[in-house]
Amino acid sequence: MTRVNGARRRLASIAAIVGLILTVGGCGPLDVLAFLAGCRSASGEGASGTVQASAASGEWTGLVGMAMGRIQDKWPEHSSYCSTYGPDFQCTWWACMRERSLGHQVGQYWGNGNQWDTSAQQAGWVQGAQAGGIVSFEGGVVYGGIPTSALYGHVAVVEQVDGDTVHITEGGTGFGKVHATTLSASNPPRGVTYWHPADGSGTDGVPHGGAAGQGEAAAAWTCGADSADVMVDYEGDGVHAAPAEAQSIARQMIASGYKEWDNENDWQALVWIWDHESGWRWNADNPTSDAYGIPQALPGSKMASAGADWKDNAATQIKWGLDYIKGRYGSPGRAKQFWLAHNWY
Repeated sequence: MTRVNGARRRLASIAAIVGLILTVGGCGPLDVLAFLAGCRSASGEGASGTVQASAASGEWTGLVGMAMGRIQDKWPEHSSYCSTYGPDFQCTWWACMRERSLGHQVGQYWGNGNQWDTSAQQAGWVQGAQAGGIVSFEGGVVYGGIPTSALYGHVAVVEQVDGDTVHITEGGTGFGKVHATTLSASNPPRGVTYWHPADGSGTDGVPHGGAAGQGEAAAAWTCGADSADVMVDYEGDGVHAAPAEAQSIARQMIASGYKEWDNENDWQALVWIWDHESGWRWNADNPTSDAYGIPQALPGSKMASAGADWKDNAATQIKWGLDYIKGRYGSPGRAKQFWLAHNWY
């Protein structure tokens, strides 16, 4: 193993808990690194201003872990209506079944998960995180270390809101059962929006607000990841490299083998793409497809052309990903332009 100095060890340890921070604070890995490098709240507070997750509670917690058959048995009156979102345990099917069980009207053709925000708005729903509402994800959004489908996005149901902590339930063929996680109300991942019925009714039929009943909670602190360029001088072999270390590997590869991309525009474009695709995680595994790794190769086995250790080595994945971008788009900047137009690259 390569020896690193104390500062590198501390940064690697910080990167290792990025998944936890993603869950309770809503910022991505670059946001966290930017925060540690000097991003602070408006009040000047540091890490003490981050949001603490609350405990899940209520009847909805009994739904977690249910498979499709049990859900159909529980709410048979909604199965036919929501069958337009089949086959299998699609995220849209779960959102339809759950919302109708709450007495909320959702259409049979609200589209893919990334279209539910538009469909909800057209149906008169309003934006905001409230229990009983939905959360719509654009394609490629990374949360909890998992990227949503670049083409279809994702949709989930808001079950509980405690201050800035939003508890959601979600379906998906990759889960195969009801899954639960948390997001931030005020600072969710980019490309995530909350919607709820216009009457403000929640799961118990009464209005629900955010922190202190004031609607959505104010951000504890904000970040500007796009302008951040926080790097670590990584000297390892790439195996199980943390997100910050993976970025260092990519920067070194660009400087040595893709010098025409060694500029701020292309670098920030690459950071943006792989932040959205995988959060720069070597083990990012899309639950709805065979996409895997930092560049989200589909299938992941494609990366074997760059090395037999493609499942575990961030450097191998990055080498494959850079070659893919060069061959298909010519540069990260042009790859990002395509991604913005199509929600995949």
